[in-house]
Amino acid sequence: MVKQRPVLDRTPLAGERIIIHKNGVDIILPYAYSITDDGKVTWRKQEKEKAFAHGSAAYGDGKVDARKIKISVYVKGSTQVDYDEKYNTLLANFSGSDYTLTCGREDRVYKVAALTAAAQRYLKGFKQRLSDVDLTLLLADPFRYASTQTLISTDYTAAQSEAIISVNNTSAVDVPLIWTFTPPVGATVADIAVSHMESGQSFTLKDTLLTNPAVAVINAENGTVRRDTGNSLNTFSGMFLHALPGANTFKYSGAACKVGIAFTERWFV
Repeated sequence: MVKQRPVLDRTPLAGERIIIHKNGVDIILPYAYSITDDGKVTWRKQEKEKAFAHGSAAYGDGKVDARKIKISVYVKGSTQVDYDEKYNTLLANFSGSDYTLTCGREDRVYKVAALTAAAQRYLKGFKQRLSDVDLTLLLADPFRYASTQTLISTDYTAAQSEAIISVNNTSAVDVPLIWTFTPPVGATVADIAVSHMESGQSFTLKDTLLTNPAVAVINAENGTVRRDTGNSLNTFSGMFLHALPGANTFKYSGAACKVGIAFTERWFV
């Protein structure tokens, strides 16, 4: 099967571009491209034959594995020196680690852990001035993410008992939540309880030092609990909560407090 070559010598239009977001800078590459393997997803499930019985038993945590995607571009130079400069710049842009990448849909990004391989194949007749380049990128974080966070904020001016907080997760995968608790001026919020109706999971935060202007942050993305910049994991018990795909109902119990929820929606492709 012959690879279909994209149109050369044009900067792709918005919605068709490759944009690398690295070190606070957006690098828009002037190449048409194709992408492969972005839909290949594997789950951590294996099977083991049952002893003295038909069939097998499945085991594993069922989480999605890290994966790789391949970006293919055609690099063309007016001379061999011009080509070499463009190819080296291309690799420099994709090298490094922990950056985000936009391909096509500019409302979603990949989180790239590293460039793991690059291969160039010179096309015949162009005397090393045109090549088909394949770049293999490791997605240690295997999903495709919304380009912006979803933020929900509720300011309770009085103590609450199981106050409802609704969260709509429009993505295809459960998302970890980042909770922030900000006490009112001059107040302390020493005892917080949050439960998730759909999963039955919950957590409590018992922190007698959570006094304004201190802010508590429970981050399910990286499994941390902090009061300002300090580690306060010893004040936390329960589960780091996620929002399931679709409608979610959380219940807050505690003193008057500003409660914030942040999450980034994610999809398989």
